[in-house]
Amino acid sequence: MLLVRHGETLSNLERRYHGRLDSPLTERGVAQANAIGRQIAALLKGQSAEIVSSPQPRALRTAELIRERLGSTVGPVIIDNRLCEISIGEWESLGHDEIAACAPGIFDGDGRYEWCFSAPGGETYDAFAARIADFLGDIDDAPSLIVVTHGIVARVLRGLYAGLSRSVALALPIPQDRIFRLSEGGIEEIVVEDLKMPRIMTVLALPDRRLFVQFDDGISGTVDPNCCRCSLRVVDQPFSFGPQIMSELQRCPMNSFGADSIPSPTRCAMCGICPMVEFLTSAIGGSC
Repeated sequence: MLLVRHGETLSNLERRYHGRLDSPLTERGVAQANAIGRQIAALLKGQSAEIVSSPQPRALRTAELIRERLGSTVGPVIIDNRLCEISIGEWESLGHDEIAACAPGIFDGDGRYEWCFSAPGGETYDAFAARIADFLGDIDDAPSLIVVTHGIVARVLRGLYAGLSRSVALALPIPQDRIFRLSEGGIEEIVVEDLKMPRIMTVLALPDRRLFVQFDDGISGTVDPNCCRCSLRVVDQPFSFGPQIMSELQRCPMNSFGADSIPSPTRCAMCGICPMVEFLTSAIGGSC
């Protein structure tokens, strides 16, 4: 089995926990899913495969992107509710600090791995582990099975598969740019290196405090200050950045922009562009 966690989401960047709720993939999350798909295609070498996924949109979107990279060697994504993330009851959609305020000390010591099983109205460890074990009992130990799920599921699933103690399993890493190959009772971590991020190719200043931005992957759009919390000061007529500035822009991955000042240094879920806006407007005398 090839085990994958969904790509990066906006809630991951904000240290917000959604449990059974959802948060969209960031552009980096999309790039992670595509890179994982390419890596799996190389591992399978044309062998047919099945993809089974949690029904939650962040996992399902990741699974569909992986499927696109595999082409005709894989059928439609199979949904399995047992792969859903743990329910954290009343704490769903809360941030790290908000949960800490509700339950002082919850993230201290060993609690930093156990906290999610203490949520009011949430799943207990026993109930959660039972549904993961039920899933494992129904599948074959086949290298052509691709499982796309969530962080806590990925921890407990690996722990149950390898016979690890609860404390060891809950402390396992859950990166979003790795593939875990589970075979014959062992677990191999495969690093995904082909993570390609879009780069800015064109920037135009527009009237009404807007910017037009185009990326090398074909995505383009207009930065809307009403969406972006921006206060741009640009000239009334469109103009292009000069060759020197454009040369600098083209060398920078999209995620480099705004990383020090904006919580989500990726394309905005609404307009698709704006988190780079502080970097861009600094070149034309604007501010964010």
